[in-house]
Amino acid sequence: MEKKVTLLQKIAYLFDRKQLWQLGGLAVLILIGGILETMGVSMMLPVAEAVMAPDKVMENELVSRIAAFLGVTSSRDLIVMMLGALIVIFIFKNAYLLFLTFVQNTFVTRNRNRMISRVMREFLNRPYEDYLGADIPTVFRLTDSDIPNAFQLILVLIQMTTEIVVAVSICIVLVRVSPLISIGCGVLFLGMTLIITRVLKPRLNTIGRRNQEIQSRIAKWRIQSIYGLKDVKVLHREEFFVCNYYESGAIGANVARNYAVLNNTPRLLIEAIFIAAMLTFILVYMLEDGDLTVLMPQLMAFAAAAVRVMPATNRINTYLSEIAYAQPCLDYLYENLTENMKQDVNGSVTGLTKEARGQEEDSPLALADRIVLDHISFTYPNTEKPIFTDAHMEIKKGQSVGIMGPSGAGKSTIVDILLGLLHVQSGTITCDGRDIFENYPSWLAKIGYIPQSIYLIDESIRDNIAFGIDADKIDERRIWEVLEEAQLKSFVEELPEGLDTAIGDRGVRISGGQRQRLGIARALYHNPEILVFDEATSALDGDTEAAVMEAVNSFHGKKTMVIIAHRLNTIAKCDVIYKVENEKITRTTLQE
Repeated sequence: MEKKVTLLQKIAYLFDRKQLWQLGGLAVLILIGGILETMGVSMMLPVAEAVMAPDKVMENELVSRIAAFLGVTSSRDLIVMMLGALIVIFIFKNAYLLFLTFVQNTFVTRNRNRMISRVMREFLNRPYEDYLGADIPTVFRLTDSDIPNAFQLILVLIQMTTEIVVAVSICIVLVRVSPLISIGCGVLFLGMTLIITRVLKPRLNTIGRRNQEIQSRIAKWRIQSIYGLKDVKVLHREEFFVCNYYESGAIGANVARNYAVLNNTPRLLIEAIFIAAMLTFILVYMLEDGDLTVLMPQLMAFAAAAVRVMPATNRINTYLSEIAYAQPCLDYLYENLTENMKQDVNGSVTGLTKEARGQEEDSPLALADRIVLDHISFTYPNTEKPIFTDAHMEIKKGQSVGIMGPSGAGKSTIVDILLGLLHVQSGTITCDGRDIFENYPSWLAKIGYIPQSIYLIDESIRDNIAFGIDADKIDERRIWEVLEEAQLKSFVEELPEGLDTAIGDRGVRISGGQRQRLGIARALYHNPEILVFDEATSALDGDTEAAVMEAVNSFHGKKTMVIIAHRLNTIAKCDVIYKVENEKITRTTLQE
């Protein structure tokens, strides 16, 4: 039977040793806060008694000893000192609690950000095959909802611990004042808490899981409608996507409403029952001809304590509700957390890759002779039909190699294999006889990749060419060089803002040909030895394609090029042409 993992064990799994020590330090600070809260409340009773009966204050043996120690002889001076001390205690207490709030939230928010960043890094470092069938909305939900909710749960747990320490400490003080009333209130609160955890917690768990599901659906409709905006508008399907988004959002609104109602139930229930119980006690006491003057000091003590204990009890039960609601997020994070996600976010991609492969730093790959896809076999994950079976292809240094074939034969798959994004089941990809994975970062540094659809960000031309490079590290001179090589320099020079021109989301403010040239400029920025064009002009019209191909052909003999083409005229000037068909890669000519 599998051992059940507790909530605290799951939380502990999220953190490393240093963070667990920080949590221990927080526990100490919380304990000190509880002591200060108790001091503030327990001091209010003797001060109130002293103010109401100043003549009797010196009759208390403990008070008289303190007065003698301080050299105070009059009750008036003692009351003044007690009031001053109470003011100082409350100011110091609240300043400390504000500091404690700062420390708690600093710990939670910073570690939440680290965890989100670590998860993002882990996702980006996963093999490309993992994304082929990935549930992207759920990935978004993990970073946008599950992790924040899990860390909100941790913050709530810390805050609940603070309230428990305060409530228990004050209750201990109250037991000395009136054991009977204290025990009665304690039984009442514990009973209510037990009912709430037994009745409300399962429902809140269900609502929390429902919220996870609906957040993924809301994200799905948002992503599909925005990313497919052009098709949505051309096909006039706006109403379809808006309606589906609205319906998912309506379910989410109902879930949020139900959570709000259940989350507020404990506070209102406890307050009503507590007040009713106290008033009933006073009523019964009066009906039995009890002396209210005897009861009054006890009621004052409980009234003073209620100012702090009642909110604490309410918060504890509210926190229990929040924990029940957020626990499915913590469970999902725990079940999907890997050791890489727990590593420091500053670790480099290269370092992680080599650590995972157990390899030491290798010498850079050099291309002096040829690249070989050596008798490769490949089948996509979760499919049975092979794309390649014992296929072979060679690319000599400086050659332009064209690849043709019918749709679905595997032309683009060759590119993904050549880039190292897909891993073959058998065979190797070598550069001058060395497997490209011996030093994969070195291999990637040799390649400039231009896909059919260039991914452009909503930033300037400069930022799109130097994609992923910090602004202070961008080489302006190199930017202009690659613009000239991509035959885009004159276009940029004519723009009023030049390199600072914003091109819109996915480059909507520039033409298709200009987008492709920007993609070429980006690929050239690092001066790669190999250029790979994956049907880079297939979406362009004839004239635009011819203009872009003029830029591509200008690299003939200067770069090693691999050109995947749908139209044969695109690869007409290539030195070697391969045909992809029937799981094989065979050398051919355009005349065949």
